Amino acid sequence: MRKQYKLSGPQLEFVNSDARFTIFNAGRSSGKTFAASLIAALALLSQKKVIVFAQNFKALSENLMVAIDERLSELTGHLGKIYKFNPNSQKFTYCKGAIYGMSYENIETCRGFTDIEVAIYDEIAIAPANLLSTVAYCLRGKNIKPRQYAMTTPRIGTWWNKYLKDNKDDKSIKIIHSTVFDLNKKSNDTESVITQEQIENMILSSLDEKMLRQELYGELIEDNSAGVLFPTRLLSNAPKFMQRNNNGYAIGIDCSGLGKDSNVIIVRNQNEILDIVEKKVASNSELCSIVRGLILTHGKSNLSHVAIDEAYGLDLHERLSDAGITATIVPFGGKAKNQAYANQRAEMYINLKKGIEEYGLKGITDELYRELQATKYILNNNGKIQLIPKDDIKLNIGRSPDLADALALTYTQDIVPIGLIESDIEIQNRYML
Repeated sequence: MRKQYKLSGPQLEFVNSDARFTIFNAGRSSGKTFAASLIAALALLSQKKVIVFAQNFKALSENLMVAIDERLSELTGHLGKIYKFNPNSQKFTYCKGAIYGMSYENIETCRGFTDIEVAIYDEIAIAPANLLSTVAYCLRGKNIKPRQYAMTTPRIGTWWNKYLKDNKDDKSIKIIHSTVFDLNKKSNDTESVITQEQIENMILSSLDEKMLRQELYGELIEDNSAGVLFPTRLLSNAPKFMQRNNNGYAIGIDCSGLGKDSNVIIVRNQNEILDIVEKKVASNSELCSIVRGLILTHGKSNLSHVAIDEAYGLDLHERLSDAGITATIVPFGGKAKNQAYANQRAEMYINLKKGIEEYGLKGITDELYRELQATKYILNNNGKIQLIPKDDIKLNIGRSPDLADALALTYTQDIVPIGLIESDIEIQNRYML
């Protein structure tokens, strides 16, 4: 094998480890996937059976398996194409060896595999909690010495952080730490692998120091306050009663599906929640009537915008349109305007956070307070700000964050009253005649 790799110290330790379970606990862009792909390639060329996991099929097929293919090509290029790859099954084969590609979306599909000698888990912190117990039955067979390798950036509040804490004294587990800067220390390298600009982008995308330590340095943060968007100090000081720019207001609507959770409508001006309507069961016709009543109460000319969660709000959007009310559908998973955010859900919550910081917010109820405090963020694998799943929040507080979602929807755009816009247009038209 002609290829000689220049690995960082932590990468080299990870690749050469013979521990029962080796963990690469590291910051982002510290070479985790490269090292894991090299382990997988070397195991295949030793005719071992390997199983590799990625967070989803896209990450598996476009990232991890591509990296393994690159390592195999580098290691065997002088011999010609001696291995095969099946893109349909995401499987490499060489003589008696094989690499089986799996994702955390369907870990149950690995049941029935045996004689697996090497198991590799990419970003294990976001894997299902039953991953290791499921794969354990695959690591059996005659005359095999199974080895497991996990690489990840820690994630606050996950089962993985608890696993590391509970097993820190287990001698059969080797934990290797690395930071975002370690790849720049590789011997004989003349260029930095990670540029200063890229590092600065990571710093800017972290909203607090604890998250920064986790993402850059791979530190295990046990403090539950890390990743919190709405700390107590922010919400406690929320009623600032600062001067508003105008008398406009916005309406946010979070619809429930098939009677689950609650339908919530929130009316907000720049620094005060004016109305909260919560209905466990309500028809779209009833919700439409409520919205029309709220607009009559607060004034049509002062209305800025109506924003509706796309998930269950399409029918209501149509009814409002028929009633002459213009509303915007917001797909929570849709593309954000700001590239720092993973989706529109994250973007509108950050706008909510910034709005409270700038103007304050009067009228936060106890239930809304709990929902906001339970809303945390992480940096996803692309380094973008992403909120934790709603199901995680529900497990924490015992209810879906419907109030918080409706409030955040009012922050999808700045508040500018329709009457003010129409007045400006009238003035422009007058001078253009």
